[in-house]
Amino acid sequence: MQLVWRKPPKAEDRARVVAWSCHCRSTVYELRRLGGQSYIRRTEYDGDGEETIYETHRWSYSKAAEVWATLLEGQTV
Repeated sequence: MQLVWRKPPKAEDRARVVAWSCHCRSTVYELRRLGGQSYIRRTEYDGDGEETIYETHRWSYSKAAEVWATLLEGQTV
């Protein structure tokens, strides 16, 4: 599965982080919920501490949880 990553629509939102990958890596993933929908956020950190944020489209929570599982298993990018 190939995910479509895009810049977030706005800098701040009130999404709740329900799962995340290890912060020990230069790329961190978060499964987020907002207003009955869910999405995955990818944050990339460079060597200077700068971050670049990308997000997927919004899905139902069950679909997002399914995609999240495939991401953690390495079956999607």
